[in-house]
Amino acid sequence: MKFLCKKAAALVVAAVCGASLFNAAHAAESISGGRYGQVTLTKPAGGMTGFVVLFSEKSGWTPADQEAADALAAKGAMVIGVDTPRYATRLAADKTEKSCHNLVGDAENMSHQLERTVQSNHYFSPILVGTGQGATVAESSLKQAPDNTVAGAVSLAADVQLDARFKPCPPDPTIIHAKGLPGFMERTALQPGQTKAAALVAMTGPHLKKIEPATDSDVSDLPLIELRAAQPTDLLAIVISGDGGWRDLDKTMALALQRDGVSVIGIDSLRYFWSEKTPQQTANDIARVIRAYNARWHTSHVALVGYSFGADVMPFAYNRLPDAVREQVSYISLMGFSPDADFQIRVTGWLGMHASEKALKVRPEFNKLPPSMVQCIYGEKEEDTLCPQLTKTGIEVVKLPGDHHFGGDYDALARRILAGWRKQIASRG
Repeated sequence: MKFLCKKAAALVVAAVCGASLFNAAHAAESISGGRYGQVTLTKPAGGMTGFVVLFSEKSGWTPADQEAADALAAKGAMVIGVDTPRYATRLAADKTEKSCHNLVGDAENMSHQLERTVQSNHYFSPILVGTGQGATVAESSLKQAPDNTVAGAVSLAADVQLDARFKPCPPDPTIIHAKGLPGFMERTALQPGQTKAAALVAMTGPHLKKIEPATDSDVSDLPLIELRAAQPTDLLAIVISGDGGWRDLDKTMALALQRDGVSVIGIDSLRYFWSEKTPQQTANDIARVIRAYNARWHTSHVALVGYSFGADVMPFAYNRLPDAVREQVSYISLMGFSPDADFQIRVTGWLGMHASEKALKVRPEFNKLPPSMVQCIYGEKEEDTLCPQLTKTGIEVVKLPGDHHFGGDYDALARRILAGWRKQIASRG
């Protein structure tokens, strides 16, 4: 996820250096929180059910805030307590962002680093929670967020105005969220006789989720995005996202396919590969998805589409599908894939570092793919991609303008994928 703020590098160090704190005997510890400054970490009781960023009122972090953090942790949430006025002061001193601040990026960076440090088996998008000025910060951060980056916001007795030092950047005007906001919004006032802790737990609790063990009978355990076409055809695309999760290129390209009559199932790599998978486990899960949605949506032609991290792992998965499932796959489109494939999301990967020592070589698996049904898409400015080496192998090699994001024309990207897929279906008779 190369677009993450550079400030995340410092946070990685802080999180790793503070790793011993997670083994402390007591529930709350003070750790470094990037632009938040020192934050209060309250560990969950039992299995983790969510990740909460809790913003204090303008008076700062108080015993009432810690009481709320403890109550949320008792429900399984990992809670990062942010002293809101301290945060505002640090933002005002930050000269790297002159015109406005990306508040939601601070919350997302914290969730990435800390959930990896404690080796959580599942990734939980942050829930932004606050009271008073903290509630206003939570709301402002949610409004900035791209889809699938934060779960939502909980706002208790929000202040009318946001401290001018926060200067949140406006939302991207080109992004239209299906439900108006990129996550849920819970807003209320404090009721007479109600404590802050009770109010915040009542609103946040329903959004904390216990992860159930995987089953073979359904796909509800998988982090899937369903995009059924309004006027569906017999085409089903299984799209595995890049390591940043279902956002930007993956999301926009998939929506373009959906508009053209292709029903799409997206697999969010950030969540699915948060815990390490094997190539065979990945293949088994993709097989479950294909069987389930061919039956539900009455599709018969399947394309496997992968971007970046998702493209790296796709050849391994295809080669290990059961024969009956593999026969239903008529096309494979790989965008911006590299020579090595990791099967677990890595924080250092977002910072532009090379593949891990566990990474598997992609070329031997790629060589097993049927060339006539493979498309390899790359940006002319990309350096770490195998596509240019495959021009005489019988596959379709597509060079597009730009780098790893192909010039940002994701609708055109979808058209190239669909055109190649339809051509391959026609050739099969």
